[in-house]
Amino acid sequence: MAYVYNGIMNNYVKKPRNLTEYTAYRGVTDWTQIGQFDQFETGYSFLSVISMPKFLERLASLDTTYAGPLVDSFRHMLEYEFRGLDGIPNITSEAATITNGAQDVNMIKKVVQDSSIEVSMNYYEKSGSLITKFSEYYLTGIKDFRSTAKTYHGLIASGEMDPGYENEVFTLLYYVTDNTYLELERAFLLANAQITQVDMSVYNSNRGDIDNKELTISFTCFPITGNKVDRAAKALLETITGVNVTRTSTGKATRSIASTGSNGDGDTAVLDSANYSFEVLSDVYEAAGIDTATSTTANGTNYANVEEL
Repeated sequence: MAYVYNGIMNNYVKKPRNLTEYTAYRGVTDWTQIGQFDQFETGYSFLSVISMPKFLERLASLDTTYAGPLVDSFRHMLEYEFRGLDGIPNITSEAATITNGAQDVNMIKKVVQDSSIEVSMNYYEKSGSLITKFSEYYLTGIKDFRSTAKTYHGLIASGEMDPGYENEVFTLLYYVTDNTYLELERAFLLANAQITQVDMSVYNSNRGDIDNKELTISFTCFPITGNKVDRAAKALLETITGVNVTRTSTGKATRSIASTGSNGDGDTAVLDSANYSFEVLSDVYEAAGIDTATSTTANGTNYANVEEL
């Protein structure tokens, strides 16, 4: 009988190394077997926006001059300028006490994880106040802060859309990878996500104090993990990196290039800087009569022809 461990161990995430063949720190440490100490490294993660609030998508389709660029740019920024997330809840236990009147022993009676959480992500505000204006557009569409009415900025009054929670939530997929960006460590589906505030402090100023502004975007959400979440995250990761990863029954990874990408195509992330062509070089290729489609690939192209210029 095959057992599924509900997203903890499955065919989509990286499996821990088998450490039973090592003595580790017991006795004399064999430092020549350094593979036994292969460490988990933080700082490797992605965010994908699975869906935007329906009322915003409808507004964007009706107003391509203002709402459309605002909504599209915010979604793009969330994904492509993502630098990390904080707020994933711990799994904890609650104990029941067994006593004989003089002595106690505690035994686990319940295992819990917070289901209503708040996650936060840091982004730099843009000229034109993209983050601030979008957040205000979103929140005041759900409820006008003076009348407290739900308006969807006119969609309800005009009959375009009926009010409902399902029209007001984001669905986000947060996934953590190993230090190659190629293999998945864990994924979290953040359902029913809603932005919690508009940070107006961006407009506070003192003459002479000139600096950029980093803002924290906070979402309340319901976190979901499991087999299907990991599978979806693995598929999205492979579309970003252009590398497919499969594992044998023994856990050995097999990797293959699924596609090659070039700077500017927005599809494949080039992870090796030696094989990366900066967009500014496209004019050089054009002047030299070199086909940029073949000269800016991410598969080890020799750029000697351009360097001779």
